[in-house]
Amino acid sequence: MPAVDSCSAPWNQHKHKDNMSKVHIVTDSNAFLRPEVAERYNIKVLPQRLKVGGAYFEESEALDVDEMFVKVQEIQAGGAKQMPVVQPPDLNTVLDCYQSFGHEAEQIVSIHMSGELSPTWKVARQAAELLKGRYTIRVIDSLSTSYGLGLLVEKAAQVAAEGASVSEIARFVNGAIPHLYVTSFSESLNYLERSAQISPSQSILGAMLGIKAMIIMEEGQLMALEKVQTHEEVVDKLYEFISEFAGLEEIGIFQHQYEDVQETLIERLKEDTRIASIPLHRLPYAPSLAAYLGPNTMGVVVYEGLY
Repeated sequence: MPAVDSCSAPWNQHKHKDNMSKVHIVTDSNAFLRPEVAERYNIKVLPQRLKVGGAYFEESEALDVDEMFVKVQEIQAGGAKQMPVVQPPDLNTVLDCYQSFGHEAEQIVSIHMSGELSPTWKVARQAAELLKGRYTIRVIDSLSTSYGLGLLVEKAAQVAAEGASVSEIARFVNGAIPHLYVTSFSESLNYLERSAQISPSQSILGAMLGIKAMIIMEEGQLMALEKVQTHEEVVDKLYEFISEFAGLEEIGIFQHQYEDVQETLIERLKEDTRIASIPLHRLPYAPSLAAYLGPNTMGVVVYEGLY
């Protein structure tokens, strides 16, 4: 992967140009950002890490979720019940990132993956405290993930480019957070024992019956809502979820081993005249989200807009 002028080589970003904004935007590698957006606004990305057994892997294009799941299976085959663990960049990495702007900007808004799923937000706050007096840094817990986080970052960068202050950008982002919604279905109930409080007995029975758990994100936490058994039900439930929003602005869909189901859902959305014109994005499956939902999953991220 080519070198980038960033805190690290993020898994979904390419080389970028300087941005003239007085306020700079930082996020982490869970965020889905289109390359041209990261380039246009000079967004810097902190690399999270995944701990799989005793090994650590930086979240980047080099970390393939299929390979991660294979490593987990190998570990579990040996008798251990360890799951992937999302690890933050170390404190010095965050400090270096914030200070890498030099004299370009001493004002930073740093927006991160839900603090319920990743400790990166906490480490970023520690770094901001250590730089207090030299930099004005506002650290924001997105309470979201993947495309939801990426949308907040993009919108923050747009507002910053228009000349908004740190406080104005933070106020805008905090106002947008409640308008983001994430839901998914996962077959990997053993992963959901940890992330969505599904009991071991429910997990075992669900796996035997081929149950897929519907997971929603509430205040940054993953919560089990209901269960279905067929792919047709998955499409029905996700379509119903999306179609309930009157002011849709953006839709993102991620999946793992659900390609056909994803295409069925997309075709159904295109047939709905109320939804067909809404921007729809096929998203990569971020390893830091896969650590919680596991393999064999599909989900959507919806932004209903502020108005």
